[in-house]
Amino acid sequence: MTRLAVLLLAIVALAPVALRAQDPGMSRAFEQERRGNYAGAADAYRGVLAKRPADAAALLGLERALLPMGLSAEILPQARAALAAPSASGAAFGVALRAYAAAEEPDSLRSVAERWAAAAPGDETPYREWGAAALSRRDRPGAATAYLRGRLQLQRPDAMAAELAQLAFADGDFEGALREWLPAVRRLPGYRVSAVSTISQAPDSARDALLAAVDREHDFTARRIGAELRARWGDPLGALERLRAALPETRPVAVEALRGLLDQLRTQPGREARVAQARALELIAERSPDAERARLRLDAARVYSAAGERESARRMLVGIAEDRSAPGTISSGASATLVQVLIGEGKLEEAARRLAERRGEMGGDEHAVLQRRLVVAYIESGDLRRADSTLGADSTVDGLALAGRLRLYHGDVRGALERLKAAGPFAGDRGEATDRTTLLALLQPIEADSLPALGDALLQLARADTAAAVTGLERVGGGLPPDKGGAGLRLLAGRLAVTSGQASDAERLLRAAAVPEAPGIAPAAELALAELLLDQRRPGEAVAQLEHLILTYPASALVPHARRRLDEARGAVPRT
Repeated sequence: MTRLAVLLLAIVALAPVALRAQDPGMSRAFEQERRGNYAGAADAYRGVLAKRPADAAALLGLERALLPMGLSAEILPQARAALAAPSASGAAFGVALRAYAAAEEPDSLRSVAERWAAAAPGDETPYREWGAAALSRRDRPGAATAYLRGRLQLQRPDAMAAELAQLAFADGDFEGALREWLPAVRRLPGYRVSAVSTISQAPDSARDALLAAVDREHDFTARRIGAELRARWGDPLGALERLRAALPETRPVAVEALRGLLDQLRTQPGREARVAQARALELIAERSPDAERARLRLDAARVYSAAGERESARRMLVGIAEDRSAPGTISSGASATLVQVLIGEGKLEEAARRLAERRGEMGGDEHAVLQRRLVVAYIESGDLRRADSTLGADSTVDGLALAGRLRLYHGDVRGALERLKAAGPFAGDRGEATDRTTLLALLQPIEADSLPALGDALLQLARADTAAAVTGLERVGGGLPPDKGGAGLRLLAGRLAVTSGQASDAERLLRAAAVPEAPGIAPAAELALAELLLDQRRPGEAVAQLEHLILTYPASALVPHARRRLDEARGAVPRT
């Protein structure tokens, strides 16, 4: 029915102007059909066919009009008259086949198909339409008979292969479907997409046998189908390796096959799929003209980098960055990506050198972004001197925000506050803005202008040494009044202890932060403590803590959240 629908829609699209201009009867019939008056259209088409029984356009129009009314079999008189014409058209044979199928007359269906085949020797169409007509009445054995009859009469082992493949798959004969798809694709490569799409739906239990069967074939068509199936079935690296080993010397054919597999790989999740994508791009680049090679290698480098394959990414990028014949935009993009890769590898001196060498090729914004990433990397390595010199006098809002952190890591609380406030709320992404707001809230109560120990503790946090950060923050917080930064630092230390699994330290620090002398900090500390108690399955203590928070700080913005947690602690609602 799908093929019929496409055919009929094409006829509808092409016919109306000519019909209206040439035949008033056809014009009336088509107009009735366009308006949805199928009964009127059918009568009008019958009127035309009464005068010209072999008129293919009228016969197809009558078929279209009868179909939505469920009266397809009523076209049989007109179909027989069309077949009786001196030279019956293929359209007449096709309409007759579909009509006999609708009328449940399989013997007549076969007779018409064989007559059509005799009139068109060597043509697969009669057998294909015979099979399609049988399938329209859900007669799969009848369709198989039609297709096999066509193969026998045409004396070609690949005749009707695609149709037989689809039948075999529908019957659960997955290896049989593969055996049919292979000759179909060898004859018409355009079938490959349908073949892979169909076979890839085979159940897990059949896949090993299917891959073994395709591996026994030695031609490129089979190896390509096998590679694309492996990619769909979760073995992207194996898929690429098998295709690579089978690639022909002909470059256009090899590139087209690699691009086809690349399209499959892009739909697959996971690191291995990304690595396979990058390797496929590299193989395509090796076989591409010079004008395209640099861009493909840059694409490969970016995918390698996303997959964590920094050495492979760097190998791609170094070649592009040092190739003076590469287009400027590609070379600049390669240089920028190479700097990012080198930063990720911790090769900061090389990253700084390449960033300086390529400054003239990059846009100002791109260079500034990479420079700030390098500053962050120096901070994370603990080299504040290089971080300071690399940042320089960056007066952008992002630069000011980063300068504020640097001043803080040096222990300069006042200088940090000045720069963080100057940066405002718009520097960086939402997460960075939130972190900066939290940091400002932490620093503003502190009256000391300089606290080197605080800077050192926060630097340890930036370097992902949570244990050292907790120890340092607790020590500094213990030396400050609760309402002058002491409670806030203990709260931060307690939260860090929670995330690092130090439950006993976390409880002690959170209790130390939840003091009445620091009413701005205490509600958050009490809520964090209650959540810790819930995590430790101490609901009774959590209930008492939450009730205390709600009663003591009723105006706090955290009270609604605390009420929700209280219901959870009491078992009134499921815990989220």
